Amino acid sequence: MKTVQISPAEMGQRLVRFKDLKPRSQILKDRTGVPPEVSEFFSADRNYTLMAPAMDANSTITSTAAIAGGDSGDAISVSLAFCRPGSGPQLHAHMNTVEAFFCLKGRFSITWGDRGENEVVLEPYDFLPVPKGVMRTFTNVADEEGALLVVIQGNRGEFRDVINPPQVADTVRERWGDEMLAKLKESGRIFMDAAE
Repeated sequence: MKTVQISPAEMGQRLVRFKDLKPRSQILKDRTGVPPEVSEFFSADRNYTLMAPAMDANSTITSTAAIAGGDSGDAISVSLAFCRPGSGPQLHAHMNTVEAFFCLKGRFSITWGDRGENEVVLEPYDFLPVPKGVMRTFTNVADEEGALLVVIQGNRGEFRDVINPPQVADTVRERWGDEMLAKLKESGRIFMDAAE
């Protein structure tokens, strides 16, 4: 069996320097016109996708990745989520992928259930993978900025699978109006109907 040899230049193409990254909300503003405060309503204060699979039907996560990778077998994305105290994304579910949280700094409440009625608190180096289809969110419950490593794993082509419950659409409508809700839907964000 022979090993693979690559040059320093080839390895350099795989290197992601944190100092060179833009937060996902800034990338989305440049591409879609959705203001960062609206994007951050759905995610961490600053969210950086380091690696995600290259796919035809890109999700927000895969389209904003610094590098395409994780393409051997099942696909994977790796992101860093930074949150100030009391901050975190809105309640959401990944219908086809498993989202896993690894606490790097701070303490994070992971809540789950259709209304976020269940809770566990992660402390540094705690790890929690959340099954497909479960509504969940995370909130920094520490007194300083916290950081999570977020790993999403699934099959190629199935990463555009995040849905938000109806109450999140109602909040968007109240804060930013029907036009912003329509813009979010046009950019691929999915909201459940109240009947679901």
